[in-house]
Amino acid sequence: MSDPRRVGVGLIGYGDYGRFLIESWRRMPEVEIIAIAGTNPERLQRTAHRLAIPRAYVGHESLLADPDVDIVVVASPPFLHARHAVAAARAGKHLFCEKPLATRVADGEAILDAVKAAGVRAVMGYVMRYTPLARRLKRIVDEGLLGELHRVDLANFAADESLPPRHWFWNRRQSGGILVEHGVHFFDLYTWISGSRPCRTTGHRTTRPGTDQEDRVIATVEYEDGALATFYHAFDKPARLERTRARLGFDRGYIHVDGWIPLCMELEAAVDEAQYARLVAICPEARVTVREEYDEERQAMGGGGHCYHVTRMVALRCEPTLDKQAVYADAVRDALGDLIAAIRDLGHAVRAPLEAGLESLRIATSVTRRRARP
Repeated sequence: MSDPRRVGVGLIGYGDYGRFLIESWRRMPEVEIIAIAGTNPERLQRTAHRLAIPRAYVGHESLLADPDVDIVVVASPPFLHARHAVAAARAGKHLFCEKPLATRVADGEAILDAVKAAGVRAVMGYVMRYTPLARRLKRIVDEGLLGELHRVDLANFAADESLPPRHWFWNRRQSGGILVEHGVHFFDLYTWISGSRPCRTTGHRTTRPGTDQEDRVIATVEYEDGALATFYHAFDKPARLERTRARLGFDRGYIHVDGWIPLCMELEAAVDEAQYARLVAICPEARVTVREEYDEERQAMGGGGHCYHVTRMVALRCEPTLDKQAVYADAVRDALGDLIAAIRDLGHAVRAPLEAGLESLRIATSVTRRRARP
C-alpha cells in the first residue's frame, strides 16, 4: 500500500451491501479499498473493474495472505461468517463483521475466541448504534430523563417482493432465519439502549401456508431490570408498504421511533425544569410543544408506586435529517472509523463489539430453536 497513514481494507463478499460499503468508505481519506474476494471468477472481475478495486481474489485465502490488507470485512452469506471471521483473525487481520455474527452460538463463540487469541481488533456491523437518533435516545435513557424504561414494542413490516421462494433468505441453514439474519439488529439496538441484559426469551414463528417459508416471527425479551420488549418481524409486504416503528414506555412518558434506520423520534413526557432543559439540549433541532404547565398544586404525580415532581407536559419531534441513505452511509463510515480508532489506540473501546453480536445471536437462536407452526 502506497500511503502508510491509510488502512487497507479487503472484503469477503461483494453483493449489494458490500458494494454499498465500498462506495461509502471511499469518502474516508484514511481508508484504501485494496481487494475483494469471492467464488465466481467472472463476476468477481466484473465487480472489481466496475468499482475500480485493484485486486480480486478467487477464494478468501488469497485475500487473507495479502500483506496490504489490514482490515477484513466479512460480508459473505451468514452461514459462512464464522469460517471467514475465524480465518481472518488467525491471519492477523482486524475484523469488521456484518450481521449476524454467525448463525449458531457456538460459531459466534469461536469467532470471539479466535479474535482474542490473535490479539486483533474487531467491530460488529451494527450500524444503527451509530445513527444520530439512536445515540440521542441512548442518552435520554441513560440520564433517566423520562424515568425508568419499562417497555419496548417494535414492529418491523418488511418487503418480500425481491425474495422468491428459492432465495437463500428463506433457507434457514444459510440465513439462520428472520430473527438471526435480520432481527439481531433490533435485539442489539434496544438491548444497548436499555442498558440491561436479557434474562429470558420466548417467541413464536409462523410458516406461510403451502410453503416452508417462515415469514412472521415474534420474540418477547425480559431484561434483568424488569423491562419487557417485544420484537415482531414480518417479511410479507410490498416494498411501498414497508414500515418499522418502535414504541418505548417510561415512568413519565413515551417515545416513538420511526424507520429501521431511525429517522424520526417523537416524545411525550411529564418533566421538571432540569429534565426539560436536557431534552432540548440533546435534541436542539427538535420541534417542542409545551402542552401544559403545572402550578405548584399540580406538580406532584405518581405511578407504579413512585411519586414524581414535574412542572410541564411536553411533546417533542426530532428529525435531524430525512435522508435515509445519507444517514446509513454516515453510520457505516462511523463504524469503520470506530474500528480504525481501536486499531490505533488499544485503549479505545468500540461502540459495537463482537460481544454484542453474540448476545443478540443468543436471543435470536433461543426463539428459532422452537418448532414453527403452520
